Amino acid sequence: MGRRGENIRRRKDGRWEARVVQGSPVNGRTNYKFLYGKTYQEAKSLKKAYYLALETGRVAYNAEYSIRSTDQLTGSSDNSHLTGNHNAIQLPGNPAALQPTGSPAAAQTPPAPAPSPLFRDATEGWLNSKKAVVKDSSFSYYTLMVRNHILPALGDLPLAEITPQRLSAFLMAQKAGGSVKTGRPMKDKTVADLKGIVKQILSWASLHDMIETAPPCPAVQVRQSPTAVFTRQEQSLLEAQLLKEDTPFCLGVWLTLYGGPRIGEVCALKWEDINFQNGTVQIKKTVSRIADVDGGAATGTKLIISSPKTECSMRSIPLPETILSYLNKRRKPGPRYVITGTSHFMEPRTCLARFKRLLKRAGVAEHTWHALRHTFATRCIESGVDVKSLSEIMGHSDVKVTMQRYVHPSMDAKKYQVNKLTCGMDFRNADRETDILRTWKSGQISGQNSQEISPVSGQKSGQSN
Repeated sequence: MGRRGENIRRRKDGRWEARVVQGSPVNGRTNYKFLYGKTYQEAKSLKKAYYLALETGRVAYNAEYSIRSTDQLTGSSDNSHLTGNHNAIQLPGNPAALQPTGSPAAAQTPPAPAPSPLFRDATEGWLNSKKAVVKDSSFSYYTLMVRNHILPALGDLPLAEITPQRLSAFLMAQKAGGSVKTGRPMKDKTVADLKGIVKQILSWASLHDMIETAPPCPAVQVRQSPTAVFTRQEQSLLEAQLLKEDTPFCLGVWLTLYGGPRIGEVCALKWEDINFQNGTVQIKKTVSRIADVDGGAATGTKLIISSPKTECSMRSIPLPETILSYLNKRRKPGPRYVITGTSHFMEPRTCLARFKRLLKRAGVAEHTWHALRHTFATRCIESGVDVKSLSEIMGHSDVKVTMQRYVHPSMDAKKYQVNKLTCGMDFRNADRETDILRTWKSGQISGQNSQEISPVSGQKSGQSN
């Protein structure tokens, strides 16, 4: 059975065959050479040795080779049935490896085995490969996780010593007290992110032949903590305060409470992004503060305006007509930001601080801005909005995310659903029917014929009213 992408297959005679490129193409056709081993790993090692010999100049690129197996390289003659020019390639660390016939280096001592690359080397290579393909915010997050958690614990270890047991111990230690700022236990979500980054680094190392295969990473259980949602009473108090203050900042709260955008998306929203004719809001940008991993910022962080979180986050959000009318009366001309009313945007942490002060003035318990988003999704479900439509409005790629994270039915909604079970039932004669049933059962216990008394009417069989 072949291994896809490696040009290694198992022959009918039981041996493993590795195909390598030999020489320059002739008449437009590539020349190949075939290396044989008793096992898959043996054939793969021979293939690596072949290309290593070419790179180091120990053999000519277009010389004829017929490498039989590692038995030959260790002095065994089990493969003497293979014919041809048996100029073998020297495997690193194998003292009995053969050099090309007549080579003056045949009697030389082979080089010592190359040391195993460090986990730090693979991490740096993986980070460099990510820089050009991910958003600045994602790259900044990866870099911080690597610097603060991964490299201090695993950076100086050889890749060959990274085992599932060591990875499990690393993740458990991080969970127990891995928070850099507080030293307290790390959140399940952060531990899961750490595992994902380590897994990607090991896969990258395996792809670039730094290790044979990536060791499996242990499973990480992520418990979903309950998310705060504004109650109906809290929402009413908040809306009353918004109507009372009526500032540009309040417009951002209205938009989130009845549209569900994220805090960074609201901070980046301009009046030109609201289409009052179609009744929609176009989400195209987001504001975020990220760590300056290049060290150029004096504060260690920098503000950026970029595309939203994912491709699905680029979306159009429909708004209720009452909210559209309210916004239309307060919109500003020109390229101004909705939440400030000026040409300058507001950064998310300033927005959150102002929101907490607003809640305090409204007499509502402290919540995060994201609670507005949770509340919007919950009210939509309670109002009968289908989950697929809600998922697109929220900017999720999977409806499961919407159901698991953002839909929190209230107790009133649960009671309403449970009451549907008894809809249409009449309990006005419940007490009389209970007495009749008790009389019928007592008749059965005393030996009466169960057919003599009806449990429905309480009359004997054949008796009429």
